Parts: sequence; C-alpha cells; structure tokens
Amino acid sequence: MFMGREDTTTMHLKVIKVAGDPPLIEDHHVPIFLMDQFSYNDQQWDLTTQQVIPFINGFNHVAKIAAEANVENNLVKACIQNLLYYGTVKLIPIFQYSNIYAATPELKNLAEKKEFQKECLEYVSKTSETLASFRDVFVFYCNMTHGTTLRDLCARFNPHFLHIDERKLVQFGLLHKLIRRIHKFPVCVGSSARSSPLPFLHQTFNGQSSYDEICCKMGISSRQLAEQIEDDPRILVIRKHAYTNFSLELVIK
Repeated sequence: MFMGREDTTTMHLKVIKVAGDPPLIEDHHVPIFLMDQFSYNDQQWDLTTQQVIPFINGFNHVAKIAAEANVENNLVKACIQNLLYYGTVKLIPIFQYSNIYAATPELKNLAEKKEFQKECLEYVSKTSETLASFRDVFVFYCNMTHGTTLRDLCARFNPHFLHIDERKLVQFGLLHKLIRRIHKFPVCVGSSARSSPLPFLHQTFNGQSSYDEICCKMGISSRQLAEQIEDDPRILVIRKHAYTNFSLELVIK
C-alpha cells in the first residue's frame, strides 16, 4: 500500500532480554534442576539431552554423568551448557562431608520470611510426613563457619534425629545463596625432590586448581589428595570462596 509523506506508521516492538553466555562447564561441576525435571516435556530436548537428563540429580558431577549416561564427555558439557543458558539448571559444588561451608548475609531472609521458611522445610526434611523444626534448620545453617566441616556439624547436631536431610540442606542453601562453599586450593611453595605415587599431581598445585578439580582430573578421592598434601611440607592450602578474585582468606596445612 502506498503511503504519502503525510502518513505515519506505528510499529510495536518487543524488547527481548538476551541471556549472557553461560560459563564453561568443567568435569567437577554439578548441575541441578531449578524445577522438577519431570515437569519438562521430553520432546523439547534433543536425543542426547534426553539421555543425560535422568542422571542430573544435584549430586553427580559432569564426569560421573558422562560415565553413567554413556555419553561422550564434551557432549554432556554441551548439553548442560545449553540447559544453563535457558535457566533450567544451576551449577553447584560437589557434595562431600569434608566440605566447609560458610553462612552468608542472605540467611537473614530465611529468618524473616515465613513462606521462605516453609519452602525450606519442605525441601530439607527427610520426609514430607514429619517436617524438621525451623529452629533446628536455622541453627544448623548458622553454625556453618570457616574451619568447620559438614562432618563436624553432623556429629554435633545429628541431622537424622532432627529429621533433616543434610545433603538437601546444603543444596537448598547453595541454590538460595544462604551459604557458600569454602574451596581448598593447594599451592607448592618450593620444588619437591621426593617422588609422588601419583605422576603429575604436583603440577596441579598452582593455587588455581581446587580440590574438586584436581580429584576429578586425576581420578582420586579427596582423602587421597589430602594424604599427599599432608606428606609434603612444601605444599600449603589456600581456603577461599569459589572462583572469585584470588584473595587470600586463610592458609592452612
């Protein structure tokens, strides 16, 4: 249709929010669904993603998912990166009882918001029939501090007796930023002449690779890694928040 110079045209534009690029996925990353995975329609995923999804449970790291799903590692990373881009999953650290967590200022929101408390109790209780006490859950979170492992807290509070699933408690805390993981980064401060039963292990002690990353890369447990570090006086361990700037918080042995 011809429109003269005096005519005007109205165009309705919709601004779509563009998501940023998702981070690179590493073997030690643990994906967790932000909603019930069964609420998604399988037909919306490609065949590889459909094969991977059943093994995403908030506890399996990428390397384990690849092994259990029998899918090539890089394909699993691509699937999870795609899920992360669309806000379907989030990445959290590997769960271990030797982990150290610290409460964040966000914990005050849990103390103030009743609906948030209800959501928390439904998530962290061992059964839906017998919910944990909010006081017990909140005290557990408040006692997550530097230098105290989750194993120490479980020995102190006996979460099973309190109807608390400590694994889900940690998951909920990380998802809602109520707690943060304190990672350990080994660093070698001198050349070591002694031979290591694990070749190339010392090359990873650069202060940039965490326990999780080293254990996944070398195929060893955190206990084996700790034993290697304890036996070598040249190795120090830096504890810091996950992958922020390299600010030193505490050096231990």
